[in-house]
Amino acid sequence: MDLTLLKWPFFLLSLGTVIYLAWKRPSILISLLAGAVALEISTLWFPPLGFLGSQLGSLARLVTLGIIGSALWCLWRVPEKRRELRVLLTHFLTHALMIYIAVAAFSLFYSADQGKATVEMIRLLTLFLLYLSICLLGEKRHTFLPFQVVHWVGVALVPLALYEGITRNFIWQEHLAEGMIARVNATFVDPNIFARYLILAIVANLVLQYMNTERWKRVLYICSLLGLMGALAITLSRSGILTLAIVLVLMVLLLPRKRMVQPIGLLGLIGVLIIAMRPTIWQRLLTFREGFGALDAQRQYLWKAAWAMFTDHPIIGVGIGGFQEMFLTQYLRFKTVIPDAEGATLSHTTILTIAAELGLIGLAALSWVWIALIRMLRALRKLGVDRNGLERYIPGVGYFLWITTVFISSQAEARFFEDPMIWISMGMMVRLLSGAILLKLK
Repeated sequence: MDLTLLKWPFFLLSLGTVIYLAWKRPSILISLLAGAVALEISTLWFPPLGFLGSQLGSLARLVTLGIIGSALWCLWRVPEKRRELRVLLTHFLTHALMIYIAVAAFSLFYSADQGKATVEMIRLLTLFLLYLSICLLGEKRHTFLPFQVVHWVGVALVPLALYEGITRNFIWQEHLAEGMIARVNATFVDPNIFARYLILAIVANLVLQYMNTERWKRVLYICSLLGLMGALAITLSRSGILTLAIVLVLMVLLLPRKRMVQPIGLLGLIGVLIIAMRPTIWQRLLTFREGFGALDAQRQYLWKAAWAMFTDHPIIGVGIGGFQEMFLTQYLRFKTVIPDAEGATLSHTTILTIAAELGLIGLAALSWVWIALIRMLRALRKLGVDRNGLERYIPGVGYFLWITTVFISSQAEARFFEDPMIWISMGMMVRLLSGAILLKLK
């Protein structure tokens, strides 16, 4: 049977669902996108769509366009939304993002790869529109819904991860099962990206635990932590373990400590037990201590090439999307993997990628985005003096830590501004400062 015939019903059902929700319940689409991000494998479930495939080629892309379309429809029909948009465009986080986009757009004039630069700019502008749309469509009653969706989607992927780890039968990217070590990826293209999503689910779990006082729910969340940690362990992601450790430290610092001691202490105990049961995990973690020589040779030469590009073009870089072209044409001497047909040619470290492509002005723009995010978190903290304030601050911390998770993880596996989760998080943080507070801080 031709599987393409089965792909069309799935695509049409997905399209119909997105259109219906965009019309009737647009705020639900935000949480749906948070879950759809986990289904990178959906690129195999959609039929060939020709030119449209670049925009509708996965469930996450389809939902993204649904959110943007719904926001445009609301702007046309509801005058109040147009007033909200005017305020939103004066917000300091929006300004910071616009500055970064302007820097990237300027680099189009000198990028080493004009074609890829154009694609990167279209993607960046699309995600910026997603951010604006989430700011306009987000609702207070759904503040915690993205956390619930990410948490339970992460939990749902645990059995699949265990199945892959035990049987070495991968449902996607089967080559990862080859060799002595099999690193599970579930529905993701890469084990490190799967590990990133599991950390997002762990953060969501801890936020939901904090806001729930019912004993049975807290017990359920604690049991879920065991599965999420187990799945994270068998990804064998060094960057994932390091990211989780940093994020947990930040969570202890940002949240009132008393209620976080038990779940975070439990996480540490689970981690110790997993390492004791699987020495392979400890052996991979030791590569951090042994220095760069123990890390992937491809990462080493990519770092060196990125640094060379930055030192040669320190102010404005080589242009957005230009890393690969410059590496293959002017910096191939750094490539140490032989034969030449093998080895990565794309940078996997966000800070070095931005330094190489956008130079000091790009790094300054990135810093301004982080300053705006920290400023928002401080503003939310000032509200956290009563129950109503905590209902803004606690999820604000969760969304901030989601952004932090993606950023730290992206130093090993790229995908920072390209990850929809940070735009969801930024949009929801702005919504938490809506109304009079947003006007005060603009």
